[in-house]
Amino acid sequence: MFLLYKPQTLQLIVVTPSFEAAEQKSLEAPLPTALPILKDAYLAYAGRLKAFHADKTVDVNVDANLRQASSAMRTLRMLSVTSSDDAALCLNLGTALALYIYAAVGVGVPEVCHYCLSTAKPYIQHTASIPETEPQLIFLVLLEIMDCAVYRRKPTLRIQSPPAEGVDRHLGLCLPLLPYYYDLCAISHSLVDARSASFIRTLNQHLRSIQAAVNAWQPSTPEHFVKEFSSLEVVHLLAQARVYRLAALLMAHRLQHNFGQEDGQADIWSREVLMELELARRTTQRSIRFVTLPFIIAAIEIRDPTERNKVVQDVDEYVDRFMPVVQGVTKTFLSRIWRQRDAQEISSWFDSLHKPCVVMDYLSASGRG
Repeated sequence: MFLLYKPQTLQLIVVTPSFEAAEQKSLEAPLPTALPILKDAYLAYAGRLKAFHADKTVDVNVDANLRQASSAMRTLRMLSVTSSDDAALCLNLGTALALYIYAAVGVGVPEVCHYCLSTAKPYIQHTASIPETEPQLIFLVLLEIMDCAVYRRKPTLRIQSPPAEGVDRHLGLCLPLLPYYYDLCAISHSLVDARSASFIRTLNQHLRSIQAAVNAWQPSTPEHFVKEFSSLEVVHLLAQARVYRLAALLMAHRLQHNFGQEDGQADIWSREVLMELELARRTTQRSIRFVTLPFIIAAIEIRDPTERNKVVQDVDEYVDRFMPVVQGVTKTFLSRIWRQRDAQEISSWFDSLHKPCVVMDYLSASGRG
């Protein structure tokens, strides 16, 4: 199968090439016992990957991929989860579906993430309970948080006490920052309808505490870090950690200060994020992967028209390339925010936005049984 036997086809969905083999193994591992459950999701995802890597003259059966994805959705709906093994299978199925939907459709991934995480949540309170599925769990949490940051939703799951050391195949060295992003999204969600002055003060105190913790955070590298990863990978992993830290500070800042307030500090963090990304790209001649969220948070702050044009061009570099539909949506989102900010139509980019989702409608209408 194209998906399983060519690890290089997975290069866009891991943070560095060193994780391609591990990603391949994690796809293969559940197949001996769960092939009927995973088959359609894997075929849809493999078909999309093949289309992405193939020459444009190659005929790609898009309809077949969609049929397989629809079948996989039915399988997810009917999957009974009553144990940690079932939860692991749910996460594997959800990850393959999420990757396909993001690459081919662009709408519905957060709902799939929420469905899988909420279904598996009773059995994954501690990631150590199913360590072989930890990367899939973290990946789904990250995808959902990316959406929650924009749409002011509360994420489903907060990763409890992630290891201080170690390198995640998607978040690299900055996995310890993921709980802070959950907290920022949860606070943003709470602020939407907050009316009590004392409650708002409490939330702002939490934001300042998060800023202090994130400001003090430094990535912790494993003992043999420079031996296990190439010099290019080391540059990318360290830069990824820095931009996630800076973007968390910037997000917390904007939850406390509207546009026009304390813009100077926001500009500093924004420019530092974009400079880190550009420096890493120039140094290695390759763009960092899995920096979509910090890139967007930083890009929102740009006000100079020339710099904005450059940022729009950079979307194709820093918004993950396995999500071409999302790249287009990001350009539209940034243009809208910039236009509304310039016209003083909005005071913050943290506006609740409604995006109908046929995926969630299907899951909700069909129920669990």
